[in-house]
Amino acid sequence: MSAQTAERHEQCTVIAEYNAYGAMTVQSSRGKTYQIVGAASQRVARQLAALTNNDETTVSLRQAPGRGNTWRAVAVGTAPPAEPPR
Repeated sequence: MSAQTAERHEQCTVIAEYNAYGAMTVQSSRGKTYQIVGAASQRVARQLAALTNNDETTVSLRQAPGRGNTWRAVAVGTAPPAEPPR
């Protein structure tokens, strides 16, 4: 059984454009590569499909279930939520 992974918010550059199988590759500004294999909604899928190589955007990701280092996009072009005041 795998633990639920927290959502990640990354500033990314498109390395491989969204394809007919709903997959794409992005690289974060911190140098991490993410293989996106799905989208949380049709709206997110359309936003991903509109991006081309070398485009930069913010992407919110959750680890996809299954084996390997694959991710699901839950939001595109949104800033991470603000931390609650202490």
